[in-house]
Amino acid sequence: MRNKNSLHHHLKWTLLPMLFAMPFAASAQLEFEHNGTIRSYYMEGPDPIPAGAPIVVVLHGYTSSAQLIRAYSGFTPLAQQEGFVAVFPQGTENDFGIPHWNANIGFSNTDDHGFLVALVQHLQEEYGLSESCTYACGMSNGGYMSYSLACEHPEVFCAVGSVTGAMSAADFGCTPSEVVPVVHLHGTDDDIVTYDGGVGFAGWGGSGVPEIIEHWTELMGTTTLEESNLPNLESVDNTSVDFLRYAGASGGQEFHHYRVNGGGHDWFGVWGSQDVEATEVLWDFFSSQCAGEFTDIAETTRTHIILERVGHGIRMGQSGHVQVVDLQGRILSRLDLNAGEFWTPSGQGIRLLRATAAGRLPEVLLWN
Repeated sequence: MRNKNSLHHHLKWTLLPMLFAMPFAASAQLEFEHNGTIRSYYMEGPDPIPAGAPIVVVLHGYTSSAQLIRAYSGFTPLAQQEGFVAVFPQGTENDFGIPHWNANIGFSNTDDHGFLVALVQHLQEEYGLSESCTYACGMSNGGYMSYSLACEHPEVFCAVGSVTGAMSAADFGCTPSEVVPVVHLHGTDDDIVTYDGGVGFAGWGGSGVPEIIEHWTELMGTTTLEESNLPNLESVDNTSVDFLRYAGASGGQEFHHYRVNGGGHDWFGVWGSQDVEATEVLWDFFSSQCAGEFTDIAETTRTHIILERVGHGIRMGQSGHVQVVDLQGRILSRLDLNAGEFWTPSGQGIRLLRATAAGRLPEVLLWN
């Protein structure tokens, strides 16, 4: 496990931002050539970037996009606040014309492992980002890809996280040269990547979360298990969350699992269960690894104070600005609302409502 010197790197990127800082073009879609193919990505973080800042690669799900997960995950304001860089790469289309990550699933020949390794190494060199605090996480197929990177490139990615993802048939049972820490959030009622059986066909594999935990904790050599319950912040979502912490490995690795009882195929905290914030959990886990010591539990402390669901509409908790975003990440409309004002989003289909207000982190709600 590579967190030797990680405390040094952690202190470096928190204490010396003004000595070695580099500006960058935030919020722009950027390009990177790999093996003769032009790939695209978004990059978000503080401006200027502190020297030695951590880097978190955030991978979208199957059929989805970098623009969409960037819009709903909340990693952008968190990166700006916490001083790390969030990178949102775009997957290519597979043999069926669907955006994907080739986590050794078998439906494309895209070298996504090579692309993601080359991209982060380029960004590390270009912006002076930390090699000891480089991470990958994602939703669904993005979670599969994060596990695949842990199997094949633990020398690059120091820890990985999965939200509703699992492991491909080819990756399950991998014996990497180095074993990295893992955090995994999953709903027991997920009907796309099921809790006990994954996707269950073709190259997607049929390994459920319990089998994946067993595989990685055996690789790590963990010796202790602590289980606790997170506070039930929202009883109306019909979910509860158990936290399972596997620790005691001689190398210091840990496996953290947030089991969302009754949870579906969701980015928790944005839609689905409101008892755990997936983005906060991932960053807490990664930043703890970067600092050289894992924290016990990442409890959700935020509540929705700007946007509040009321009946068939939304009430603003304080005056602010709202954007309506579709599932391709396109902004459909913008409006300013006053505190206490009630509003019903118009139109059909699933949309994301992103609200900002003075002195608050942005909030995102799923609307259908």
